[in-house]
Amino acid sequence: MNGFYQEFDTETLGKRHSDPYRSVFQVDRNRVLYSAAFRRLQNKTQVFKSGAHDFYRTRLTHSLEVAQIGRSIVNYINKTQFGSAAVDSDLVEAICLAHDLGNPPYGHSGEALLNDVMKAAGGFEGNAQTLKIITEQLHEDIEGDSGMKPSRAFLDGILKYKILWSDSGKKGKFLYDDQRKYLDFVNGGSRHFEGRSLECQIMNWADDVAYSLHDLSDGYLAGFISRRDVENWAKDQTLTANEKVILEQVMEKLGHREDFDRFLAGRTGKFIEGLQIREREHPLASRSNRYRYGIAISEAVQDENTLYKRLAVDIIFRSPQLEQLEFKGRFILKRLFETYMQGGPGDFRLNRAILPTGLREKLKHTSNPDYAAAARLICDYFAEQTDISLPRIYKRLFDPDYGSFYDIV
Repeated sequence: MNGFYQEFDTETLGKRHSDPYRSVFQVDRNRVLYSAAFRRLQNKTQVFKSGAHDFYRTRLTHSLEVAQIGRSIVNYINKTQFGSAAVDSDLVEAICLAHDLGNPPYGHSGEALLNDVMKAAGGFEGNAQTLKIITEQLHEDIEGDSGMKPSRAFLDGILKYKILWSDSGKKGKFLYDDQRKYLDFVNGGSRHFEGRSLECQIMNWADDVAYSLHDLSDGYLAGFISRRDVENWAKDQTLTANEKVILEQVMEKLGHREDFDRFLAGRTGKFIEGLQIREREHPLASRSNRYRYGIAISEAVQDENTLYKRLAVDIIFRSPQLEQLEFKGRFILKRLFETYMQGGPGDFRLNRAILPTGLREKLKHTSNPDYAAAARLICDYFAEQTDISLPRIYKRLFDPDYGSFYDIV
């Protein structure tokens, strides 16, 4: 381990077995990479439903691309600004690989639906769910302990938001109230400090770069993005002179797939090189270089990235085709949730007869759960499903001609 990271950064949440061949951050990365939660991302939507086309990205391929961009950012800043191997690329890769583990089926639409049905039981938020998977579910060892015993630097790196549900006004982005102990660990005490670590900032920018450019790539393959589409979109926008120049460059490349792919690859490189390391003031700056330093993204690069995101949202995500699929996904999720768990906080009933084996086993340890505990169990179960498994559950319950005794449930 180089001098950039101290014992405060490498301390783990719980004792790990010693590993003479891997650094603590390499263990973090490998435990994410070889987990079932990570593999499930292959059947979770990025833009278009998994399996709709061989070349569309899934949450899995998106996470791999974010990890590669994250490593490229680390290589760039280490060589051009630190002049040494300061920021750990294995740590950043681990954070990038893990950043979407908590995403439920149907992407942000599914996340909003689960948050709505959980409004009286602690809410649902993808980043909070990622934290739960990392700390409580992933990597069960031979002693039966669960949770991957993450390092402080890794755990801090996945925390984009550091406000608890009750303190957030029960809206927006948050962590679950029972996750306070993880904030205590991350901050090294009971005082909770806002702000993202250096590695979290790198991950967040790598994620921004990936989805702003790659969503356009998938949209182009699906036939949503053409010169005419961009021209029609631009007519209804108030654009700066620079934004008009950028859109002209986009439209010039839309005639041939290879040209458009090369254009997007070039923008990826520009976005990686469009940031600088800066020193900052933070209560933890004296304890960790992760808070002594942060990143600053050039205004021109930030503006260009934002323009691509606007383009993708308006032309692709707000299209009737995707809106209809999101409506169907929300309908499936809500109907299943309300079938498994009927009623509200004052009068509810778990439909135990139809619960799958895994949920029945968990309920053995909580024979009479209150509403919040029962709702959380059901929510966690549906959150870990995929865009393939969830419709299968739905059809087994509601389609008279579907299902057999041999289905996996």
